[in-house]
Amino acid sequence: ATIEVRDRADRVPKAAALREASARARLLHVFLHHEVQAAELSAWAVLAFPDTPVEFRRGLFKILDDEVRHAALYAERLDALGVRYGDHAVRDWFWQRTLGCETPVQYLALMGLGFEGGNLEHAQRFEAQLADAGDPESARLVARIGREEVAHVRFASTWFSRWTGRDPEEGPSFEDWAEALPPPLTPAVLRHLPLARERRRRAGLSADFLDHLERCAPTTSRSGRGG
Repeated sequence: ATIEVRDRADRVPKAAALREASARARLLHVFLHHEVQAAELSAWAVLAFPDTPVEFRRGLFKILDDEVRHAALYAERLDALGVRYGDHAVRDWFWQRTLGCETPVQYLALMGLGFEGGNLEHAQRFEAQLADAGDPESARLVARIGREEVAHVRFASTWFSRWTGRDPEEGPSFEDWAEALPPPLTPAVLRHLPLARERRRRAGLSADFLDHLERCAPTTSRSGRGG
C-alpha cells in the first residue's frame, strides 16, 4: 500500500461518530499506524544505541515483535470493516518526536513511559467508546492490546530506573522522567485523565509518580510541569 504522510492528521473521530463503521475504521487506522511506528522505532533504538546491554536490546526486539503483531491484528480488523492500511493519510508524530532523543534514557522516557504509558489510558477510553458504539469486537481488540502494552511500559520503567540510579522495584522518579522528555513535550501531554492507575502501577510506576502525573498542569510548555 502507498502511505500518504501529512504534517497534520485528520482529527480522531468523536465518540458519537463511532456509530458509523467508517469512523471506527478511521480510528483503528490511526491505532495501526501507531503500532507500525512503535515497531519501527524499536528497531531504530537498537541501531541508535548499540552500546546498551544485550538484555536491553533483546527487550526492544521483543517489543518490536509485539508491535508488529498488534499492527497485524488491527489490519485484520480493518479488513473486516472494508478498509486497508493506507486508505487514510497518516501522521508520523512518533517519529518526529523520537528522533530528537540522543540517549537511551530519553528514548525510554518518551516512547515507553510517555507514548505507551499514555496509551494505557487511551486504550481504556476507546475500548469503552467502541463498546458503546456497538462494536464489541473492536473494543475487545483495543482492550487486549492495551493490556499487553503494560509490559512495554514496565520494560521502560525498569531500565529508566536503573539508568537514573533508582531501584527498579520502586520505579522511576517523576522529576527524572519529566527532565528527560525532549522539549516541548511535558508529562501532561502524555497522559489522559482519569489515569489508568491500576495498569500504571502494574507497569512499575509508584503511587507518588502517579500523584505527580495526575496533578501536573495541562500545558505543552516546559514551564507547566507539575511537581
